[in-house]
Amino acid sequence: MLNAFEAGKLGEHICMVRLMKMGVACELVNLDTIDIVVHYNNRLIKIQVKSSILKSKDSKSRRSGYQYNTSYSGKKIPLTREQCDIIAFVAVEPERVIFAHIDCVTGQVTRRFAPAKFDKDNLEERSWQKCLDRIFLSD
Repeated sequence: MLNAFEAGKLGEHICMVRLMKMGVACELVNLDTIDIVVHYNNRLIKIQVKSSILKSKDSKSRRSGYQYNTSYSGKKIPLTREQCDIIAFVAVEPERVIFAHIDCVTGQVTRRFAPAKFDKDNLEERSWQKCLDRIFLSD
């Protein structure tokens, strides 16, 4: 069983592999709230990677799922555009990634996904393209 630190490190590498397989130029940087930097269309895109292992059903009748902390520091400060452009939600076991533009999680300190969300075809490609559309269409 992975501890939180190991799951986090593994998630960063899973995210890098997924980006590289899509032909995206990227570097692991681990700089404050930035884990990965992508160079795309003459712009640097900052990615914060959040990793989770599957949480089983608990006694409070919750369903199984992946839970992510979408804040930074010990004070649970929500991430904003100042910290990153994209959050990469990594499901460690199936090695899948959902990319989300930071505006999609504004104000949230946690995010939960059902396991089925990570089973979709072309998940990484489609969610990555949605992020790029949002970044470059908002310029």
